[in-house]
Amino acid sequence: MNFVKEPKVERSNKSGFSLIELLVVVSIIVILAGITIGVMSSVNAKRDISTTSKNIGMVRTKLEAFYNEQGYYPVGQDATSACVYKALSGDPTGQGANPTGTIYWPELNDDRNPALVSTFNGFRVILDGFGESLRYRSALDTNGNPVQNVKNDGDFDLWSIGPDGEPSDINVSGLLNNEQTQDDIWQ
Repeated sequence: MNFVKEPKVERSNKSGFSLIELLVVVSIIVILAGITIGVMSSVNAKRDISTTSKNIGMVRTKLEAFYNEQGYYPVGQDATSACVYKALSGDPTGQGANPTGTIYWPELNDDRNPALVSTFNGFRVILDGFGESLRYRSALDTNGNPVQNVKNDGDFDLWSIGPDGEPSDINVSGLLNNEQTQDDIWQ
């Protein structure tokens, strides 16, 4: 009897992952991260829109209180909310000075809330949920004459330029109907 000796097969006892297995795992992680980032972006956008609507509603309420006491709405030099900040905070300078007038919205004077107030061209402004100045335009100018292009007859316009941050020019009318103003948030 001849026994044929089979060649010794060396088995590798190394444990580990093959390159293909590692690539599959990394691909799955990348896909899950992409989905998570997309969902979080959507959630953040909805939160910012909600914050903007809430801020606009709060400003409108405070401006009505100002009007009931003063008999007029604030008039500004441009479409920023600087004149609204001055009127509601009691700060006559609009630059963060101690209030000397009636305070209609005390939170505007609280420096611990940077999501509500910021500075634009040296004056404090009220922010929307996207970190931009709310836009404001009184229906009457300083002489009591009607202002053209005011959307809300008789009182004021208050709006946000929306999630796209367009238009960046502070004086562009929110009444324009173009791709820059289609996502503006009005109330």
